[in-house]
Amino acid sequence: MKKYFLSLLFFVFSIFSFSQSIKDSVDLVSFMDGIIETQMKENHIAGGVLAVVHDGKVVLTKGYGFSNVENQTKVDPTSTLFRIGSISKMFTWTAVMQLAAKGKLDLNEDINTYLKDFSIPEAFDQPITLNHLMTHTPGFEDKVIGLFALDSSKLLPLGTIIKNELPERVRPPYTQSSYSNHGTGMAAYIVEQVSGMSFNDYVEKNILQPLEMGHTTFRQPLPRNLKNSMSNGYSFKNSFIEKDFEFVPLYPVGAASASALDMTHFMLAFLQDGRYNEFQMLDSLTLVMMKGVAHRHHADVNPMRYGFMDISQNNYEVIGHGGDTFWFHSLMALLPEQKTGIFLSFNTDEAGGAYMDVFEAFMDRYYPDTLALAKPIKVSKEWLEKFTGEYKANRHPHSDITKIASLFGHIEVLAEDDGKLKVISPEESLLYIPIDSTTFREEFKNDRIAFGKDEDGDIAFMYSGLLSIFAFEKVNTIDKTITQMMIFIFIVIITLVALIYWPLVAVIRGKYGSQTFGVSKIPAGSKGVAWLNYFFYFIFLLGVMFSLSSPEDIVFGISGSLKGVMVLPIIMLLSTFGMLLLTFGILGSSRYKTRSKLYYLLLSLSSVLALWQLYYWNFIGFNF
Repeated sequence: MKKYFLSLLFFVFSIFSFSQSIKDSVDLVSFMDGIIETQMKENHIAGGVLAVVHDGKVVLTKGYGFSNVENQTKVDPTSTLFRIGSISKMFTWTAVMQLAAKGKLDLNEDINTYLKDFSIPEAFDQPITLNHLMTHTPGFEDKVIGLFALDSSKLLPLGTIIKNELPERVRPPYTQSSYSNHGTGMAAYIVEQVSGMSFNDYVEKNILQPLEMGHTTFRQPLPRNLKNSMSNGYSFKNSFIEKDFEFVPLYPVGAASASALDMTHFMLAFLQDGRYNEFQMLDSLTLVMMKGVAHRHHADVNPMRYGFMDISQNNYEVIGHGGDTFWFHSLMALLPEQKTGIFLSFNTDEAGGAYMDVFEAFMDRYYPDTLALAKPIKVSKEWLEKFTGEYKANRHPHSDITKIASLFGHIEVLAEDDGKLKVISPEESLLYIPIDSTTFREEFKNDRIAFGKDEDGDIAFMYSGLLSIFAFEKVNTIDKTITQMMIFIFIVIITLVALIYWPLVAVIRGKYGSQTFGVSKIPAGSKGVAWLNYFFYFIFLLGVMFSLSSPEDIVFGISGSLKGVMVLPIIMLLSTFGMLLLTFGILGSSRYKTRSKLYYLLLSLSSVLALWQLYYWNFIGFNF
């Protein structure tokens, strides 16, 4: 319904003209007001802010809604601070490029050269470089535990945080982009080591102050002079619920707070050969390199730039960065050739997809796609089968208990009878038409997906045409959602049977006599070991469900209750081993009926299967 309404609104605004000039301020204001106010109403957003620059000028800054709902404080684009999330990374990458331009950093040098308090383990016979960090290709796993904090007590020195949370290397460098917060944090730490300044001091001295960004800071808690300018964050559950300030321990990757007007200064510097007024943020050659293509998954999808995300669409080059916290959702997008930039931010959790909807409407209005649709090639359903399967994003944890998050959000690719691929994600289902051997376009648009092959020549990867910061890997049978869910459901059923059946039989025997069910065929001690084993498993499941009643809370750290229940799988290792020993005795005895032997064997093997599944998802041991 939301997409339909936005399409209708766009049609109404553009009915008299195919495209409009962004220089028409009246049209720009009325169009953006309509789009943003519609988004805020439909998504229950408390407040938002917009800034547009073009041809060296600020053509629009505007606040929408409230920064404080209770006090009815309106958003002021000149002074109200919004958390900009991962757009913060662009300040880190700018700092890296400044130091590289001065010869203090070599983007192709092993980063261990610059790290003093810890080092990156050797792997894959290749070092990791700043080039890899800037393109999100170092090959790190993702880490989410502790990414946010409830208070300032977790704001440790940057080097200490990275050392304590060092991600594992899971693939060779430069093979695939896989968005890495900790990789960016390493780059910021290198800035500290090389400059001899704290990251906050460096950014303030070399970027914020010269750009006259007086309403922007990475500091947490906020400086006293900016505290009253900060917008509240909100969640919406029938009404707006005010949320506490979000602390980001790995602050260079997502802690910045900024006003819309300040962000116009940052955008203008990137769009004017690195210069803002008299300040040269980056020399023109360094900026050209930074905006250049640095990594590409496939020839027909957007590449990765040096720090910039490539979000090109409508056949226009667009670079920038998105940023999301729990309560704030932001986007900075630059069109270098058109000397245009747009910044958006919203202060409510329900705004997760709003900034992209607004940006796409902005592009369709002022920079519409005029390229004819790529011609399809005729293929058979059998030819399409090699692309089908289940895919998951390559950005996920590998070494801790949050690995299980990779089980959700899979994308399914199906072959249709009419020569199209159906791509089903949790958000939507789209049809794609083949235009060459590995590239497909959306049915009625030029938006593309592409596929890559493994060393054996089989289709193993899928790439989004618009978003270059990660790839999708084809899932094997074990990793399929249905496989893991069937294993889990089977074990839960066995658990409930084991916990209920024997006690129920004992109650009935006590009431009606032992002849009702015949003589017990399994020794009480053997039954006791099995019952306790499944009791531990059941309590473990309840404990995890209770501890993760709000799964996103794990980004704040591991609760004491979750740490406590992690002991139970270790106890299950001992009780399962005991069950296996008892099973051998039971199977080898002629005293027990066959069905009793098979039942106890089933209990033992099911427990082994349960332990395997817990091990597979890192729930055996204290992996956090």
